[in-house]
Amino acid sequence: MLRLLEAWDGLREKAAWRIGGVAAGVLIATAIVIGPTPGGLSEAGKRAGAVALVMALWWLGGVLPATVVALLPLVAFPLLGVMSTAEVAPGYADPLLFLMLGGFVLGHAMEEVGLHRRLVALLLRPAWVRARPDRVVLALMIATALVSGFVSNTGTMVMMLPLAVALAARVSNSERVRSAFTLSLAYACSIGGVATLVGTAPNAVFAGLAAKAGHPVSFVQWMAVGVPFVVMALPVAWWVVNRFTLRLPGAPDAPIVAPAWPEWQRGERAVLGVIVTCFALWISRSDVDLGFTKIPGWGSLLPRKVDDGFVAMAAALVLFLVPGRSDEGAFLLSWKKTARALPWSVLTLLGGGFAMASGIQSSGLTDWVAGATSSLGALGDVPRTLLISVSVAFLSAFTSNTATTQVVLPLLAAGAAATGANPLAWMIPATIAASCDFTLAVGTPPNAIAAEAGGVRAADMAFAGIMLNFACAGIATAVVLGAGG
Repeated sequence: MLRLLEAWDGLREKAAWRIGGVAAGVLIATAIVIGPTPGGLSEAGKRAGAVALVMALWWLGGVLPATVVALLPLVAFPLLGVMSTAEVAPGYADPLLFLMLGGFVLGHAMEEVGLHRRLVALLLRPAWVRARPDRVVLALMIATALVSGFVSNTGTMVMMLPLAVALAARVSNSERVRSAFTLSLAYACSIGGVATLVGTAPNAVFAGLAAKAGHPVSFVQWMAVGVPFVVMALPVAWWVVNRFTLRLPGAPDAPIVAPAWPEWQRGERAVLGVIVTCFALWISRSDVDLGFTKIPGWGSLLPRKVDDGFVAMAAALVLFLVPGRSDEGAFLLSWKKTARALPWSVLTLLGGGFAMASGIQSSGLTDWVAGATSSLGALGDVPRTLLISVSVAFLSAFTSNTATTQVVLPLLAAGAAATGANPLAWMIPATIAASCDFTLAVGTPPNAIAAEAGGVRAADMAFAGIMLNFACAGIATAVVLGAGG
């Protein structure tokens, strides 16, 4: 099976696959456009469906880079008369994209001042943590998950990997120990990103589509689901890797010395203050109803309604005023360096998904295809939520997590609406499960880095990943239903 998947991954790198895939997509779209229009579907809906199908095939098949596919609505929708350019373009400037952009700048500032190293040093200071290697791994995973809530999973993995390798070397020179540390790190990156809307792209996709469906979800509302999932999933991942798949020794080869407490870098306190203030503003923006009284949020005091993206961008702007080290300029962040560090392609990819969703919704295609997923409504809450979670978790092993949510979430929202159910109850477990990509090295960058830099065997990752996929699907189900989903 693993050889088959490796062959599939190699096939997608060949020029013939790209050329043939593009040609096949164009032919499929042409056949749909010139073919008969199904009953109950408008001509615009049929053409929007052709574009959405081709985008899904190219995304899931890896025919073109995901960001390139995301630009297709800008050309295809006006060409086919689905939407004008002026109507398509706002999808690429959705308010959620500015929340992500602000989060990226916050993460870059954290990396610049080394806040992640301070967090690891703090968690490893207690002697009881350093007494056992598995406790060291747990502390590392907690620190990683906290960072991953604000920094991209890939960026977090790159930042934390040297620390993980160094800690593994203090425990033992064994390759098995190194693999356990790096695989635990990769899983913590994926799990930690679920905690916030800026932690991983699937969460932002969900937030944008939920708002378009008339069910906006704030930063704090998502954390009410995301944080409990992380709290429950992280120790499960720790147990699966370090107590079952790659069991660590009971004691280190030599005593593990507590890392030296890092000296405060210039600007570090200011960055920490901005992050704390940003969190406080996110939490207090909306009114809080305590049942017996309502605490007004500061957002109601402004002349115009603002969202979480407003807070994130305000924090990002303030960070460019933080003084920097004398050898690197007057300020901590320079636009030239920040622009190189930000993952702009993620914003374009998200925008393409929002533009595609706008096209299929405005054309009436969403209502027409609702029947395809409305059959899930016949299932009970537990089996339906579990089926959605498991299906998406294993689908994300073969495709981009972002592309998976962009294809699946609109269908689930339409199916839920057709049955009169709350779309969030179907969309949230799928969104969480999309980040549960634990089985293959090719599935997500943290897994690939763990395989290459940590020497994690494909069989070990697949074995641990399959167990964790099912476990996290169950946890997602429990969290969503426990929250009243």
